[in-house]
Amino acid sequence: MKILVCLISGQHVPNLLTVKAIKPDRLVLLVTPAMKRQEKDSQFLKALSASGLDYSMDDEMIIDQKEENSSKAVHGNLERAFSKHADDEWIINLTGGTKPMSIGAYEFSKSRGLRTLYVAEGNQGQAIDLLGGPSVNLDHKITSREFLAGYGFDILNCKSLKKDKDRALAWATAAAILAKHSEEADLRGLLGRLQRFKEAAIKLDRNGWERDGLTLTEEDDLFLEDAALRDQIASYFGLSTAGDKFTGRLERPVVEFLTGKWLEVFVWSLLRPFEGRGIWDLHLGVSAGKSGPGENNDLDVSFMKNQSLCIVECKTGGQEHDPQADDVLYKIEAIKSGPKALRVDAYLATTSDNVKDPEKGGIREKLLRRSRIYGCKIIPGWKIQEMADLYLSSDPRQNQVVADMFGLKLEGPL
Repeated sequence: MKILVCLISGQHVPNLLTVKAIKPDRLVLLVTPAMKRQEKDSQFLKALSASGLDYSMDDEMIIDQKEENSSKAVHGNLERAFSKHADDEWIINLTGGTKPMSIGAYEFSKSRGLRTLYVAEGNQGQAIDLLGGPSVNLDHKITSREFLAGYGFDILNCKSLKKDKDRALAWATAAAILAKHSEEADLRGLLGRLQRFKEAAIKLDRNGWERDGLTLTEEDDLFLEDAALRDQIASYFGLSTAGDKFTGRLERPVVEFLTGKWLEVFVWSLLRPFEGRGIWDLHLGVSAGKSGPGENNDLDVSFMKNQSLCIVECKTGGQEHDPQADDVLYKIEAIKSGPKALRVDAYLATTSDNVKDPEKGGIREKLLRRSRIYGCKIIPGWKIQEMADLYLSSDPRQNQVVADMFGLKLEGPL
């Protein structure tokens, strides 16, 4: 029988990667009182379950490491556990726990001549053996579900993600067209009026809005002077036109797309060519939280790279309520800090003018400094428009521009 020892701490990814690679028959978990109170051991087991692995644990295999700062106590606990299964193959993973726990586990492992693995923060693709044995390749790619489960969160809308993807595929070109014209006052005016019309419909009859969406008439005054763009929008969404005005019925998902979700779809479309070539588990509109009452986090666009969760917050419109873009950065920081995870990268894609320096152009320096503190890269409207032009013209430079924008490495032909 193969037994893997894991030191439990707030960061579960190295342990999960090692379990996937080693495929042990049993686990031994060393858990400190603080980790026990936060149920970190059960969160780790939930992450394994999300990965399709079921390790039923008995009390014997979960060691309550009360003296977390005593390497001697760790050594003693492991000796007692080992004595009950001395004929089995033992492997120790030192990546986790407190430093004294790692020292005690190392001393125990060295005294027994066991495989002693460690996963470096800068190289999550390999577990080295500190006693000179062969390294272990960590080939598993952590999914967002596994990542979130290890911090006590679930993906609450798994069933709707497929439907959202199918809609996004159908609307990708429309999203790019809106992105291309997103700086134009004519289109901004139309979408602003549609937003107000939507808000009024929800206030009047939310159930009717949810069921029927919006019916547009000439009296609603939803107009667009750009005839070519007006015809494109009407064609994509089955609307008619009367002069420069739109008429017809828009289902709720279409209204939500036109009043903001188009940017999420466009960003998602830009990242699609990189799936399997540097990123994986790309999603639109993940709702991450805990079952039952409580606040959930809606991730506009999310994907995995380098065993890290990447989130893109998308903002359109004037954002008059947030003139300095402070609120949106605070929100992104709250989403990042919620799971208290080390490996979360964040981006803000916005067409709002609130990030622009009105005198010098470019992003306001104060906002850039704050975004660096929060570890969030800002993708402004003029860059979004540039990428839309490249997308719609099938320009071969597009993928390199997107890679530079999101810090991606081009892996293989796209």
